Amino acid sequence: MWKQFKHKTVRDLAWCLYSERIVDNALAIDDSMLRDDYLSFEKHLIELDKDPKPLINFLANKNTHRLGHYFEQLVFYWLSVSKRFEILTSNYPLRNTKGVTKGEVDLIVKDKSTQKIEHWELAVKFYLAFPRENETLFIGPNANDYLHLKLQKLVEHQCTILKTEEGVQLLADLNIKEANPRLFVKGALYYHPKKKYSVSPSINPEHNKGWWIYYKEAQTFLQDDCQFLLLHKKDWLSSVSQNDHLLSKLDCLELIETELKESPRSLYIACFKNGELQSTGFVVHDNWPKL
Repeated sequence: MWKQFKHKTVRDLAWCLYSERIVDNALAIDDSMLRDDYLSFEKHLIELDKDPKPLINFLANKNTHRLGHYFEQLVFYWLSVSKRFEILTSNYPLRNTKGVTKGEVDLIVKDKSTQKIEHWELAVKFYLAFPRENETLFIGPNANDYLHLKLQKLVEHQCTILKTEEGVQLLADLNIKEANPRLFVKGALYYHPKKKYSVSPSINPEHNKGWWIYYKEAQTFLQDDCQFLLLHKKDWLSSVSQNDHLLSKLDCLELIETELKESPRSLYIACFKNGELQSTGFVVHDNWPKL
């Protein structure tokens, strides 16, 4: 549904909506609902692919420097033109009587097809699977974030924030009796080709997948007949297109070595063959995740 679009920002927009979610949870937004909405939104996406100015202009004055903010604004754009959903409030800070911020509500939306009002919490996350004893941990590329902790915070704090005194007051101000919480979580999970993993029931089996390897394995893992591209974080959402900056294997290995000497931050690599994208994955420091 999203790979057909040629313009990267339009493709990112479609990816935010129609790529597979990474978690299976009772609060997760049903992908089938988003696919149903696609039928009415596809025409607009096709028009944007020809002329993306409405989308580019919408994003121009927004805070999109961080990947999570970029993801949010793409979702906000979709909702701003959606025939099905209406935004009642977004990015609303909840403050107590002393002005102390207790949290933020990502979205409260009205589904005009059902007349139901929902509270959506948004997140886009990328995790590397790391087997440990009888479990699999999903760890952020820079080993400072864990999927199970992120999900716990979303479910126990973010999705219950409207039950606080400040949240109840917000609903009263909006003349809303109830807003059912939903998780809108997208992203991808990455697996080492030589490690074995246990399957977690909290993971959507249809999630987006990629690979990760240690730097010491890059010489043998990366194929000689491929070309490579180091992806900056803004390019992590949908697939990246071939461009004039593709590197040979030798040049890619040299770049990885240089980057890892300057910082242990994991590097996201796209692999191309004969002009076609083959795969994406992370090359991590040899000491990862104990950086």
